[in-house]
Amino acid sequence: VSCNRMNVTNIFADDKRGNKMEILCKAATIAREGQSCHRYLEGIYHNLLSLGTRVGHKKPCAVAAGSTTSLKNFLKEL
Repeated sequence: VSCNRMNVTNIFADDKRGNKMEILCKAATIAREGQSCHRYLEGIYHNLLSLGTRVGHKKPCAVAAGSTTSLKNFLKEL
């Protein structure tokens, strides 16, 4: 898949009522994975990671495979 059509795991599909910090942690993982295609995600990754470490997350969270969404939609939801 080309970088322009990159899809990512939709962490927002089931977590609308979930823990906001867990969502930020998972979002950091997705941003890290997308850095190879989109350099601007590096800044987003570091910002999300620093928000997570303030509340006790030491590293990005694991993201289970599931439904996907476009990177564009992921960033809108974020």
